[in-house]
Formats: sequence, structure tokens, C-alpha cells
Amino acid sequence: FIVDDTNLLFYDVALLLNLSLSISFWVVHRMSFLHMGTALSEGSLLCILWILAGLYNGAFLNSAVDGHRDGDEGGPRAAGLLGLSTFVGVCNLRIVTALVQAVWDHRPVGVTDGEKLIPLEIVVGLVLMSLWRALHSYYTPRI
Repeated sequence: FIVDDTNLLFYDVALLLNLSLSISFWVVHRMSFLHMGTALSEGSLLCILWILAGLYNGAFLNSAVDGHRDGDEGGPRAAGLLGLSTFVGVCNLRIVTALVQAVWDHRPVGVTDGEKLIPLEIVVGLVLMSLWRALHSYYTPRI
């Protein structure tokens, strides 16, 4: 597992933390600062899962700019699809994590503050991360 592009990793982490904090503050808890700690915790978990899925998919390698493809097959579309498949892995890991935590605590899924963010994180995160990766690929110069 190698990280070639640390700047891309840091941008990804900043976007995912911002995603969780924004969904909590603007949508779910309607401008309440009381829930920002749990939103930051949820965002941190999402970032950890993104890093794990990204290491598995090679999302932080230099070749990820072209979606690990050569020639005409690579480019923004392939990079966007790589971001999409990486975030699908994150979604799967997050759902399994929520289920395991709910079983461990003997409670239903979705009752904690962090778990209330999961549906919107999945929908918005799929669009955000795939578009971000495609946009990054489009504007990254090839050497």
C-alpha cells in the first residue's frame, strides 16, 4: 500500500470532513453547534474508511489521475469512476461498521447522531468524490 500523492489524500480528507460537518450543521441538526463533535467524529470515521478503501484501490497512486488506465481509456472519466468505486467501498464499510456497532450496543441502527448522517453522506459523497476526482484529473498536468 503506497501513497504517491499526499496532497490529493489531504484534499480528500478535507472534503469528507467538510461533507459530514456540513450535512450535520445545515441539514440534519439545523444549525445546532451541539452536534458538531459527533459530526466531526463521523467525518473522521469516514476519512479513515476512505483511506482504507483508497489504499486498497490505489486511489493515492500517481496513476490514479488516469484511473489506472493508459492512453485514450484514461483521463477524467476513468478517474471519476475510480473515485466512485472507492466511495462505494467506503459506503459498504460504513454500513457494516454501523451494523456491528448496533449489534454490539443492542440497539437499532440510525439512532445515534453520527448514524443519522449516513444516508446523506452516501448520496452526496458518491457525487462529490467522483466529481472531485474527475475534476482533479482534468486539471492535473501530465508529465
